[in-house]
Amino acid sequence: MTTTEAELTTGAGAPDLKLRTPEGASIQLSMLWKEKPLALVFLGALDGSLASENAILWRDADETVRESGGEVVAICGATPDDANEFRGRWNLPYPLLCDDGTAYAAFGVSGGQPGSFVLDGEGVVRFLHRNTSELDNPPTWALVDAISEVTGRTVEKPLPALVGEEAEAASILENEEISAPTPGDHAGLNFTCAKCGSNEYEIDDMSTSSGMMSRVVNLQNRRFSAVSCRRCFYTELYKTNSGALRNVFDLMVGA
Repeated sequence: MTTTEAELTTGAGAPDLKLRTPEGASIQLSMLWKEKPLALVFLGALDGSLASENAILWRDADETVRESGGEVVAICGATPDDANEFRGRWNLPYPLLCDDGTAYAAFGVSGGQPGSFVLDGEGVVRFLHRNTSELDNPPTWALVDAISEVTGRTVEKPLPALVGEEAEAASILENEEISAPTPGDHAGLNFTCAKCGSNEYEIDDMSTSSGMMSRVVNLQNRRFSAVSCRRCFYTELYKTNSGALRNVFDLMVGA
């Protein structure tokens, strides 16, 4: 099933074109999508940085696409010799096919901009995105998810990367041994301020009673030690243990 450029939308049949490999051999596009769903990506002109960036992007995503049951296939507007050099330069693990402009026109992709498609085993377009600018690339996971819908395979997504202060705090917690103090015994505390890096601190013991705020944040009738940086006043709270008699006394006096 084929279609024209004007009809090529999600749910339509992709054009079954004959393209060339970097070795100069001819290959029918349907031969590839019949084997497994394709993440078909148009890289753009190979002499520009945009093509290199997109080639590397899909090189890094190739394993994830394979886990979803699909395969990355890239199309470039270049001669087989240029495509072969480009593939070797960036160590591309996926097929790179050469187009004389026919495929770009048939898929409605501007020669200067990339485009991304997902084709199922029947050649039906399950996802498409035509870039309108250099920064208009869709997330690679959008194509992976579209392939997973076809194959039924689930690919576990990585947790979002921490940035800024969250990343800094996580790094400190991972690499530093911070001992939680106990009331009345603060010797040997290995404290490094998460904000400014200072090791100078002071400690105050505190407790919460049954006031409104402590109930809201679920801190009723508990003891804490507050460790404060002397340089920037950043403060951390540590929940501490104390005897039952002391807890009863705190409740009675509202300490």
